[in-house]
Amino acid sequence: MSDKTSLYKKISNVMKEVSYLSKDDKVEFNNTKYKAISEEKVTSTVRASLIQNGLIIIPVKQSHKREGTLSTVDTEYKIIDIDTGEYEIIVSSGTGADTQDKGVGKAMTYSYKYLFLRTFAIPTGEDPDKISSAELDDKQRKAEEEAKKPPPALRAKWKLAKGDMKGFDEWMTAQQEKGKTFEDMETTLDKRIEELKESA
Repeated sequence: MSDKTSLYKKISNVMKEVSYLSKDDKVEFNNTKYKAISEEKVTSTVRASLIQNGLIIIPVKQSHKREGTLSTVDTEYKIIDIDTGEYEIIVSSGTGADTQDKGVGKAMTYSYKYLFLRTFAIPTGEDPDKISSAELDDKQRKAEEEAKKPPPALRAKWKLAKGDMKGFDEWMTAQQEKGKTFEDMETTLDKRIEELKESA
């Protein structure tokens, strides 16, 4: 059996060096205001300690699924002692809500953040149970509604391509039903605008 004493000591050193992380992000919802901790702060702080102690963390296995607008990512990571080559497998999961193609990325970011917080037992004072489910549901609903709104550039390109805004909403709905993103739609309109320029 291999001796992982060096690996465990280094993990312990990271826990000693990063003993607490204060919140650095403000979240506001109606009359509710609270602070959270950003992925950037968690990753940059823990990363410095990992480098100092000769540890690396790499993803080795991942699976994800999507249900509606919610993507869930399950990832296995290796935490490796670069001096001995010894490692442990650590796991983390994350979810991310998005109506387009960013759900998996959001879930991966969430997973990575909590991998560090839980692996090294870093307290932050952050407690998701203090946020009501109704608040989270309403926040997600509003985010989904906002994501469905076409960007101003898309409307402007439609007007250039068609001359007015007639039929825009119907066309956009049909495109979304085909799985097209707003970027896809803009590309389609760009081509039409170029055709009009060439024929002018």
